[in-house]
Amino acid sequence: MSKTVYTKTNTFIALQYLFARKKQSFLAMIGVLLGVTTFIVMINFMTGVNDFLDDAVFSGSPDIIIGKDVKKSNSLLGQGSFLENYDKIDLFLEEQQNIKAFAHQTISPAILISNSKQFPGSINGVFADEERLMVDLERRLIAGEGFQSLSKENTILIGISLAKRLDVSVGDSINMILPNGKNKRLIVAGIFSFGITTIDNVRTYVSAKTIQNLLGYTNKITNIHIKLKDRNNVDVKNDLIQKFDGITTEDWKDSNKTIVIGNKVRDILTWSVSFALLLVAGFGIYNILNITVIQKRKDIAVLKTIGYSSNDIVFIFLIQSIIIGVLGAFFGVLLGYGMCYVISTTPLDTSDFIIVETYPINFKLWFYILGFLFGVLTTIFAGYFPSRKASKVDPVTIIRGI
Repeated sequence: MSKTVYTKTNTFIALQYLFARKKQSFLAMIGVLLGVTTFIVMINFMTGVNDFLDDAVFSGSPDIIIGKDVKKSNSLLGQGSFLENYDKIDLFLEEQQNIKAFAHQTISPAILISNSKQFPGSINGVFADEERLMVDLERRLIAGEGFQSLSKENTILIGISLAKRLDVSVGDSINMILPNGKNKRLIVAGIFSFGITTIDNVRTYVSAKTIQNLLGYTNKITNIHIKLKDRNNVDVKNDLIQKFDGITTEDWKDSNKTIVIGNKVRDILTWSVSFALLLVAGFGIYNILNITVIQKRKDIAVLKTIGYSSNDIVFIFLIQSIIIGVLGAFFGVLLGYGMCYVISTTPLDTSDFIIVETYPINFKLWFYILGFLFGVLTTIFAGYFPSRKASKVDPVTIIRGI
């Protein structure tokens, strides 16, 4: 008998066994389906939360901040608060391959006063052309204009949470008072949202020239913000400290330790629980297929007495496992996608702590492929071991026990 005929015959027998125990086959397929579905939903949801937080915090913040060493600064807004010889730092940064962009800022504490309320805060004096390379503010605008509006020295951009606290909207005016007593009336040109209240509650942008003129220090800056091509490579931070005296540096890991640790914990938890679910589903499938093999011991003995080899027996039961795994994983992927879509359209009320309309969730193709592969492979292994064990049993022993 040819190999092709053997294969067709073995496949036919496998299908007969599969449909003869429909309930067990269905339960095994449901086990794969639920395992794959849960894996896909969990991995997409948890990574979606991480990606949302990363985008909200890190995309709107510099990777490295260079500032004046406060230990050598005698006053909050005196000459000692400004970076000296920052043109040399600029030349150094321009030579670094991992630097994507950098921008100068003149930052000052201030009191913002609207018609009905006032709040202390920090004002970011920026150069619009430079800051545009650091922050994609246009896609975060709620109303008004972006950095282009700062070409006028009497405009300000504020976060949505701060706008609510001051009870202002685009076109309204607020008064800014600096520590030296000087003040300026500013028009709200734009309102933005990074999605994190701790940012939107304090973040403001005005023209750096406005702050410099009010402070009386022309062309002076307090900070240099840096964006890296590879955010995980912060070696330039140590190079800056060694090359330039009187400066301090802070990278994104230092300023966002809570979020970094939280992401790591969530990643470990997500992958651990997801794989555990697949393993539990695999053990359930193993038990079902193991019972099936035990119940077919008589048939196995008959097959071996008429010339079927151990490999043929394994092949027959492996075909059943593959069919169960493929069907269960396929429908698990479909159900997982459907549940992810439902979650992505479900409204989320975060009480203004995180500004997001619906639950953040990913739809990464890789996770669906990974779920499908693990569903199929888990089922194959679950079917292989009991069938391999049964194929080695002496058929005479089985027949004698009947």
